[in-house]
Amino acid sequence: MTTPLTVEFRTARPTDADQVVPLMWDSSRDLLDRTMGGVPGGPAALLRRDFLRGRGIFGYAQQILAVAPHGEVLATMTLYRGKRYGALSLQTLLSAARFGPRGLLSVLRRTAAVSRLFAPPSPHALFMANLSVRPAHRSRGYGSLMVQQAERLARASGLTHLEGDVSCSNTRAWALYQRLGFEAQGERHDRRGTGLDGFRRMRRTVRG
Repeated sequence: MTTPLTVEFRTARPTDADQVVPLMWDSSRDLLDRTMGGVPGGPAALLRRDFLRGRGIFGYAQQILAVAPHGEVLATMTLYRGKRYGALSLQTLLSAARFGPRGLLSVLRRTAAVSRLFAPPSPHALFMANLSVRPAHRSRGYGSLMVQQAERLARASGLTHLEGDVSCSNTRAWALYQRLGFEAQGERHDRRGTGLDGFRRMRRTVRG
């Protein structure tokens, strides 16, 4: 494994949109295409709108970045307190509403169709989602570094657990999380023909 570059960890800024939005989309393309594909411009347009507003799940305020010395964003991850899930979800729907009533109704209908795949995070956990490493820098340890940074933030905030969902077919990601001490808390599968893979909820106590 190539030694990773020295990186700065920081919260995203609106000016990071061009680098971060494609990485977020790449993190779960099938799911985002399924839920956001009905708005004008598709998932990329809604992700960008939510990112720039800053208030929803995909807002810049909920993204941490690993940034190389020359300014390239090497990795990104969505992080938020579990108790904020409902409020953040509402704000993302308000971002969808900016595309008009038809765009909002499309997102609502599509999201409802896959709702059985997901469960709300635990209120006292820091929830991790959309971990994505730029393709040219994968297999260099950035995924582990991002989880370590998430744990530092959780500890500083007094949260007791890290949680997240991982696709059941993504064996590479699950192997990483197992190495980092995460345990499966159950799986959810949709039998209604959506074509989406199931998701595994994972959890780990924040270490002192």
